[in-house]
Amino acid sequence: MATTAQNIEKDLTDLWKSSPEDKTKNLGLQRVYTTNLVAYAADHEEGFRVEQILNDLAEKHPGRYILIRPAADSTETPLRHYVSGHCFFGGKEKKVCCDLIKLVAQREVIENLYGFTFSLLMPDLPVEFWWPGNLPYQNVFFDKMAGQANRVWVDSSKFKDPLQSLARLSAFWHSRYPHTLLGDLNWIRIQRWRSLIAELFDGEWAKHLKDVNRISVAFGEGSQPTRSFFLACWLAAQLGWVYKGNRISEFPEKLDFEGPNGKVEVILKPVPVKDAKRDRIFAVGLTTGGGNSGMFTVVRDEDPHSVTARSEFNQKVSFSRVVSFEHLHSNQLLDVGLKHLEPDAVWRKTLHLMGTVMEKPDLTPLEQK
Repeated sequence: MATTAQNIEKDLTDLWKSSPEDKTKNLGLQRVYTTNLVAYAADHEEGFRVEQILNDLAEKHPGRYILIRPAADSTETPLRHYVSGHCFFGGKEKKVCCDLIKLVAQREVIENLYGFTFSLLMPDLPVEFWWPGNLPYQNVFFDKMAGQANRVWVDSSKFKDPLQSLARLSAFWHSRYPHTLLGDLNWIRIQRWRSLIAELFDGEWAKHLKDVNRISVAFGEGSQPTRSFFLACWLAAQLGWVYKGNRISEFPEKLDFEGPNGKVEVILKPVPVKDAKRDRIFAVGLTTGGGNSGMFTVVRDEDPHSVTARSEFNQKVSFSRVVSFEHLHSNQLLDVGLKHLEPDAVWRKTLHLMGTVMEKPDLTPLEQK
């Protein structure tokens, strides 16, 4: 059977029939759509992983899910499709169901598949586009989807050259795609660190933020400190610091900023760890001057799921508490992200500040070089 929008819709209709007669009403089955999510997988292996994530995600965000991946070899048909359903109990007797469409195509077909993809989406619902791999330099499908989706999700932990890719995103995203939000799963990963640091400066401690003169962020040795860099730039953006160092093309050991009360030094410190997830942040320390010697820390304990937040003034503990950080998988990160449809002004501000730190990217199209 040829892959057309009409044939896919027919297959979906047949999917929900339990017999030649449609008995779904008697079964309490209800198809529910709250969003559209299109995901691209670079190969078969990634496609399997992404499909599992979409199936897990559907239970919390039922919708129309479309997975696109390239064909394994050039002998396969130009375009083929598969449909599957996902159901869970939304009440005592009611089953809530949604569906997944998988499109497998030759790479030259995918380049122009965006129009066909949009024809399969549910109308009047948000369109989320997830690109889980390395940021592409020039990709027609990515460009067209980014231009028409409500939001694009990337994961900078998967970028082969995170600084170059982040520099490009900072330089062109909001001018090229002014109506499309940009989300990064790595930004969601550090949300709990940001919350704990903000909590340390709640209330009377907020007055000491202007006196922060040194930050140290420890990350797993042998990995790219992308999350540590995010955290440092978030603090700089929120506290109004201005970057004073040379623009970077590689992650440095030190970043120099100018704060309201003078120089602020940021140290990105690799530490030896047993944890396989080495890109994790392992400790954050903020030191204040201004006549009061303060140290604010958030430290991952020997148990990587246990984190201690602590503040000391003049070598006396003023606050301390232990919280649990469970590892968040991609489906959980997307779950958090999809709950919020509004623009994230703090993320946009942080990305803009990162653009002042990183070396300006070459955005010249390949055909003009």
